[in-house]
Parts: sequence; structure tokens; C-alpha cells
Amino acid sequence: MNTGVMTAPPASSNTPATTPANASGSTALATAQGTNGAANGAGGMLSPWRTQGMAETFKTVINQPAVRRVLPLIIMLAVLIIFGLVYAWMQATPYRPVMPGLQEADQQKAFESLKAADFSPKIDPATGQLTVPSQRFHEARIFLASQGLPKAGATGLDGLKEQSSMTTSQFMEQVKVNAAMEQELARSIMQIGSVQSARVHLATPKQSVFVRDRTPPKASVVLAPYPGRAVSASQVQAIVHLVSSSVPYLAPDHVTVVDNVGKLMTESATEQKLGLTSAQEQHKQQLEEVYSNRIMQILAPMVGEANVRSQVNLTLDFTQIESTTEDFDNRDKGPRTRSEVLAEDRAASRAAEGIPGALANTPPADPTTTNATQVDANKGQGESGSKLSSRSTRNFELDRTVRHVRNATGGIMKVSVAVVVNERPAPPPAKDAPVAPNAPTTVAYTPQELEQMLQVVRGVVGYDQQRGDNVSVVPAKFEPATALETIPWYLEDAVQTGIKGGLLAISFIVFMLIVVRPIMRNMYASDAATDADQAKAALSDGELSEDDMRMIQIGEGESLEEIKAKLKPKKSSISMDMLDTANTYDDKVALIRMLVAEDSGRVANVLKGMIKSS
Repeated sequence: MNTGVMTAPPASSNTPATTPANASGSTALATAQGTNGAANGAGGMLSPWRTQGMAETFKTVINQPAVRRVLPLIIMLAVLIIFGLVYAWMQATPYRPVMPGLQEADQQKAFESLKAADFSPKIDPATGQLTVPSQRFHEARIFLASQGLPKAGATGLDGLKEQSSMTTSQFMEQVKVNAAMEQELARSIMQIGSVQSARVHLATPKQSVFVRDRTPPKASVVLAPYPGRAVSASQVQAIVHLVSSSVPYLAPDHVTVVDNVGKLMTESATEQKLGLTSAQEQHKQQLEEVYSNRIMQILAPMVGEANVRSQVNLTLDFTQIESTTEDFDNRDKGPRTRSEVLAEDRAASRAAEGIPGALANTPPADPTTTNATQVDANKGQGESGSKLSSRSTRNFELDRTVRHVRNATGGIMKVSVAVVVNERPAPPPAKDAPVAPNAPTTVAYTPQELEQMLQVVRGVVGYDQQRGDNVSVVPAKFEPATALETIPWYLEDAVQTGIKGGLLAISFIVFMLIVVRPIMRNMYASDAATDADQAKAALSDGELSEDDMRMIQIGEGESLEEIKAKLKPKKSSISMDMLDTANTYDDKVALIRMLVAEDSGRVANVLKGMIKSS
């Protein structure tokens, strides 16, 4: 049974005009044409016959019923793929530097390792840094760490082990030691969590054996904190003391710390140009903030936190006084004798008398005194030049007190406080009262209320009139707070992303309506006309109609009798009279030919039935 429509390919310009007599000649001609086409293709030029053949092949594929049914879906899928690629191109994957400051040798190894692990690394053309997709940033860092990258060389004191030489001068050795110390200090400073990188410079002059001729060393540190972090003042002081403690004879005042933007982070402990050190200025600001908070806490419940403003100015005395006193007998008990020493000295000399040369110059005779000899009071009267001296030392017990007093600094010399209070809003008018056009919107505080506030503020700050303190409370009308400038809603990232997606969808719909829809309509219209012509030609030749084909396709798998029952009976163009009048053999042959041409399917079924029955 013939269920298809056989169509002959259209004749082309390359088709020969003469028809071969036999099949072999047709085969030879086709082979010759194919050979010529191959020769033209080998010559590097696409022949018109080949182009037309490709077009005919494409049309033949498109005209197939199965392809025509899924062609709209294919076109829509292709358009969706194109728009998806455009959207993916618009939404490019953000990349992030995996390890900023990586050396070139390590960067090449890291690039090859990441590429082998399918991380899709890229080299930023602007900065030359190795970048990876942001969503795989931490994974890439962990992977590089497992690969032992970056491979840091020997630094610090470890580098001195590989630089041993017998011809190195003392100056070069000192330079190497200083460089090693700088690297070790930089590595120690980088252990602080907020410091990303650090660099240390040491200026260590040669020390003299004489203390007064020694030149103190100095150091400078450059810090680079992590993005979004800051190095606190306490951390700066810790770095200063770390460096000063690591270098001999280096005082903390000789260490300078600078950040990566050139800001000086260390402040000298000595007095500045205004006479106050940074610590004293910070103490003053803290005290003023404490006093201001006290005023706000005491007045906020009374007038509201948004209706009061206060400023405090303190004059502090940072003069430091040291005094030493020594007191005796503070309890007025009087002196008491502790010890007494008496001493008396007597000295006498005999005068020179007698005749020179006589026995007067002879030594005296031996004494004849005994224990019973009495003292002669007259003896010694002739002696001259006798001396008598006496001295006395007496020690007393007294109370003694020694005191060393150092006065505290930062005492308050004067307090100045200014408080501004917002006026109260006016009460709303009554329901039935008329609204005055120039009615006041605020109500001022009474003098009694202001005096109460003044006394409260004085009590909070410790007002002292003898010290010259000044406290004032002033009512005023506050201006309404201005609204903060906000980004318009259409400039927000989420809205911008939605707008881009909406424009892309609208472009897709417009493309489908303007381009795809007309093409499909024209294609279906031309196909419908072609199908109608082919159906007429097929029906004229005895072929099955589209309805018969659809019924056969729907009933696929059924028996032949069921398929025959579904077919619509056709009205034959051969009447019964023609069958009765066909008496001769030629008339019957012509009639059978007409039946075969009109309904070849039925004739074939009849022949099959006859063969089966026989």
C-alpha cells in the first residue's frame, strides 16, 4: 500500500538535456557529474550546483512532517540559547586577587596549579595579579596552601646560615645582621591580626666605648592594615615597645610608625606646640564627654532626648608639684636627753730660771714620794703658762618626720557648661475651637522651670562659684531635622538588575513577534499551499488523502480491517454503465487502468486477497 508522496527532484542547470537509454548510462552520467563537482570543490571554489544542492537538501529536511512539527520549538530553543548567552555575558563572573603581592616565580606556579585544578584563573591586565572567581576564592587559597605556595625563601636570621664567607668585611656583616633583624621584626609585627604587611628600617650607628659619645639608634616601621580594618593606638604602642625592646639602646621615643597612606601613627610623649601632650588632650576630652553624658541623662527624661543639647568645656591643671618636708617634735613632747659627754684638758709648762752653765740645767732628782705623801699645795706655784680646757657634748631625743609629696595632675580649675533646651510644642486646639492662622506652635518654659533645670545641671557638674564656674541654660526653638539624602529606588542594585532582566525579556518577546512569527507564518502558508497542490495531485492519481493518512497514523498498530473501516468511502468516477459496456478485451484493460489510477490502494488490496485465497 502506498502511503507516501513521491516527489522528483527539480531539474537544475547542470542536468543534461538528454535522457540516457538505460540505467547504466544514467549511473555513468551521475558519476561523471559527481567527479566534476569534486573537482570543482578541490579547486577551492564552491560551485553553484553544490550551493543549490545544499539549499535543496535543507529545504527537503525542513519539509519533512516531523521536522516541521518541531521546527517552532527548535527556533524558540535557539533564541533562548542566544539570549541566555547574552545574559551570561552581561552578568560576568566577578574575579578576586587570590594572593596580592605574590612573587613572579610563585605566581607562575600558582597559575599552573589552579589551571590544572579547574579553578579558571586569570591574570588581571591592569594590576598583573592572579585572580580567581569570587565564589571559589577561599577554596583556591586552601588549595595553594596544600601545594606549598607561595614558597617563601630563607629570610631573617635563617638567611645568614647560607651566606658564610671568609672574605666578608665587618661592615657587610653588620649590614646583613641589620637586614636580618629588620626581617625578623617585620615577621613578628605581621603576627598582629589587623596588620597585613610590615616593613622595618633600623638605623644602628657604631657604638663607642664611652657612654657620653654613644649615638642612640632609631627605627621606623611602615604598616599596611587589611582592607576594612584599622590599627588601634594600643597596638601601635605595642609595636613601638616591641621594636625598642628588640634593639639595644633603642628608646621608645626613637621609634616611628607610619601607615601605608603616610599617616604618622606615633605621638611623642613630650609637650606639643599647644602645651599639652596627646594623653592629656585625650584625658580632657574624656572628662568633657562624661560631663555631657551626665547632663543628657538628667535632662532627657524631663524634656526628651531630642530636645536638649549640651557642651562642656573644662580647664584642667596638669602642673605637677613635688615637695619634701622634714618635721621635728610634731607632738610637742619636748627634748629628752639621750647621752652626755664631758671632756677637760689641762696643760702646764715650767719657766726657764737659773744661771747658765750651773746645775740648774741638770735633770731633777728621783722622786721620793710614797703612797702616804701629802700633796703640797705650795708646789707648782712657780710654774707659769698653765692651760685648762673643757668641752661637753649632750645628745637629745627628738621626733623627726620626712614627707615626699607629689600632687596629682589634671585637676579641674574651671567648668563651663552651655545647655540649650527646645521649647515645648503647643497643645492642639479643642475640637470646636476655631483654628487661629497665626497661632504659636511652641510654648516657652517658665522662669521657674529654667531655674530648676539650671540647679539640676549645676548639681550634676559640681558647680563651684569660688572656682569661677559658669553654667547656663537657654531655651530655644529647634529647627526640624532635614531628611537624609537617600539613593533613588531606581538606582539601587536590585532594581537595576531587575530592569536589565526585564529589558532582555522584552527584547526576546519583540524578537519573537517581529522576526520569528512572520517567518513561521510565511513558511506555514507556503507549505499549506504546496500540501494542497500535492494532495490534489495525489488524489487524482489514486493516493490516500491527508485525512486518510492521519487516521492511519492515529490507528497505528491496529489490524488492516480496522484501518479499512476508518477510511472514508470515496466516490468513484467510473460508473456502473462503464463496467457493463466494457465487453472487449481492450475496453476492460482500459477500465482496469482507470481503476488503478483512481484507487490503486483498493486494487492492491483486492489483488492481495486474491493471492491469499488461491
